[in-house]
Amino acid sequence: MKKIFLLFTLTFTLVAFSQKSDLKGKNLINYKRLKYIKTNAKFGKVTLVKPYQKDNPQFSIETLTQPQFIYKSATAIPINKQNASKGTVFLLTFSAKTTKSSLETGEAKVNLLFKQSTSYKNNIVSTQSLSSNWKTYYVPFQSDINIDKKDLAIVMHYGFKPQAFLIKDLSFQVFPEGTKLSSLPKTKIVYRGMEEDAKWRKDALKRIEAIRKGNIQVQFTKNGKPLANKSLQIKLKKHFFPFGAAISAKEITQKPEDYKNFKKAFNHVVLANDLKIKSWQWEKKRPTTLKALEMLSNDGYKVKGHVLIWPGFNYLTQEIKDNKDNPTKVKEIINNHLNIILDVTKGKISHWDVVNEAYTNKDLQKITGSEEILYNGFRVLKQKQPNVKAFTNEYGIISKGGLDTKKQEWYYNFVKRIDVATNGKIDGIGIQSHIGSDLTPPEKVLELLGYYATLVKQISISEFTMDIQDPMIREQYTKDFMIAALSHPSVSEFLFWGYVEDERKKVDIFNKDGSLGAMGKAYFSLVHDAWKTNLVGKTNAEGFVNGRGFFGTYEYTFVEDGKVINGTFKLNPRQRGFIKINIE
Repeated sequence: MKKIFLLFTLTFTLVAFSQKSDLKGKNLINYKRLKYIKTNAKFGKVTLVKPYQKDNPQFSIETLTQPQFIYKSATAIPINKQNASKGTVFLLTFSAKTTKSSLETGEAKVNLLFKQSTSYKNNIVSTQSLSSNWKTYYVPFQSDINIDKKDLAIVMHYGFKPQAFLIKDLSFQVFPEGTKLSSLPKTKIVYRGMEEDAKWRKDALKRIEAIRKGNIQVQFTKNGKPLANKSLQIKLKKHFFPFGAAISAKEITQKPEDYKNFKKAFNHVVLANDLKIKSWQWEKKRPTTLKALEMLSNDGYKVKGHVLIWPGFNYLTQEIKDNKDNPTKVKEIINNHLNIILDVTKGKISHWDVVNEAYTNKDLQKITGSEEILYNGFRVLKQKQPNVKAFTNEYGIISKGGLDTKKQEWYYNFVKRIDVATNGKIDGIGIQSHIGSDLTPPEKVLELLGYYATLVKQISISEFTMDIQDPMIREQYTKDFMIAALSHPSVSEFLFWGYVEDERKKVDIFNKDGSLGAMGKAYFSLVHDAWKTNLVGKTNAEGFVNGRGFFGTYEYTFVEDGKVINGTFKLNPRQRGFIKINIE
């Protein structure tokens, strides 16, 4: 085990960089006052890192308690004020490193506010995710009004979930009139393996050809006799491989346009929050959830259930928290929940996330004294529904550059513990894949998938998201990540956590107006284009048509006796022999 993780560390190379410029501006930072920066002690703290360097002080900034509003936990950077005319360009530069994070990406976040007037409407904000490694960040701003010197300010807001980061090398430059914003450096993130002729991608595409496609051999007959020399079209209608996303029951039942777009894109689905215990406890919400499950079934969807046990107080009911000193009662509450929800949803769910994020959420384990309450979730599911697949689910495995070896090893061993304790009742390993600014190289993704594949379980890419907003990088990395995932034989599904862009800007398969977002362009270019088989040809003398295509449901079309004849057939993995279709 240790040798494997040592190899992981040695083979990773940091590839994020920033575009640089030779332009020199006037630095407005007041370094004499910089060492005195502070924040609201109610929510966090700012600590000067010693030994103190006069012109290059380093600080530790920590959010201890998340305030109601992000700006309540903030620090103004002291600057020498000056007037600025409309169109003036500025450049904030700093180096930073995350030391503590509450996010799945393992990063800290900071809003960098460029203040131009007393009205918040004139503020310009840039949100930065900070790597867990030292990186330099370049954030340019351009004034869109004339600025009075008393109003000019640069402020850091970091009132997110508890986090901490180190920051140093602060600079805030103003440039001469006429300097173009495009001429200033701007942090740009790239990743190893993004080059067009990358070997990993060529190899991955070859594997996809080998493992996700099969030989199509169909014989068409009419009244039992071969239908020879018949022109026809055969096209993939629905992938066998599950490509899906999270959606809410409300969107399915009450937002027909959103659901219509969802159906255009995906053949697979997970309900986002409706089956979690905190939602399920409200009986008035259940009819909507059950109606959504009915609609999904009618539309031919297999549904993944999420989640049976999420063992942190933040994700449990108040009743459980109230009984934290009564382990017997807590076990009873969890067991009752499992029995009720599994009975009500029987026949409607194909596989479940039985346990979610047990690495950071340990309240149930602490109350009951062991992980046994988690193992029991697998036992109850298999007892009540033996054919339903059982998964566990975890974040921070592939994200953060794929470098969190401690968590990777813990998760590997956790799956083994479940397997032993339940006598093999775990079928799959969920790897969430919330991607921050540390883009994990595709080769590293494949390496980690190979590591978990040694557990001989299915692997779910269960909650793919991206924080990076640059549309070019967003599109290309989504595409490369999907290629890497589909090329690994143990990967059994690919799920985005959401599909319509919202205020979090984590997923944009569709923009709010229904157009394709950057991730949507990547997704459709693969699933509905490059990976969509479309054969046009003629049957031979024996009525056979041959080809090769992705596994799934196919539709055939041809004209016979002046009538359009169409129908469907399935090409599945491990299918033997040819398919015979008789037209009467």
